[in-house]
Amino acid sequence: MRVNLLILTVILMTMLTSCATHRMQANESVNTENSPSTSQPGDSTDTTESSETEGLTDLSKEDLSVRATASHRAGQLIIQPKSHATVVSLGAPSCYGLETDLSWTGDYEAIWQPAAGGDPVKVMSFPEDLEIIEPTDAMISLQMITVGDADFFTYYPRYTDCHALEAYLFGVKDGQVFPVTFEDEAGQLTGSFFQHPHYPLQVSGNDELVVTGGEGAGQAFVEVRHYRYDSGQHRMKLSKTDRVQPQDLSAN
Repeated sequence: MRVNLLILTVILMTMLTSCATHRMQANESVNTENSPSTSQPGDSTDTTESSETEGLTDLSKEDLSVRATASHRAGQLIIQPKSHATVVSLGAPSCYGLETDLSWTGDYEAIWQPAAGGDPVKVMSFPEDLEIIEPTDAMISLQMITVGDADFFTYYPRYTDCHALEAYLFGVKDGQVFPVTFEDEAGQLTGSFFQHPHYPLQVSGNDELVVTGGEGAGQAFVEVRHYRYDSGQHRMKLSKTDRVQPQDLSAN
């Protein structure tokens, strides 16, 4: 009887040990299947991000070319980058131009090259956020106007706009060139002015510079500003402002 009990005990112990071993092996198999991969994350993702970055970089390129010149008997005004500039296509149409138009940014400055020779003279540095937009990469020739006994050249960094073009005015007198500032009725000074994209500058019979201001949607009147030139300060001073209905602008 005791022998039978001993044999039965041994059989039960063997069965329990076998079941435990089988359960442990099953758990190890499940853990192995659910464990995270030990490979480095995103070799392919990193490559994709790198390709996208390179693609964006390829859209722009360095361009140190002269963007505009103005010829005068006393010399030549040159607008060019000082040390760095890049150009890129706009990529999408907007108020500033078509998707195929070109946009330049950089550290642009105006340089004067005297006709008599000698070293170029720096006239001014443009703002750091200056953006030049033109339909092509052709250099622009600035047109001259005369007010009184001084000649002036106007530079428009952007060739078009929905509302108003920002412009810079340069004067030439006695062989010297200089930037011209604008003074409003409150005595505030600015280094540039804004002009309607469809109405050019005019010079009145009493030697006033007439600037037609910008126009927005639903605007009832457009400001037409008259400036008198102060040669001692190289400044255009506002003398009066007319408020004109848009349909009457062609008569001004």
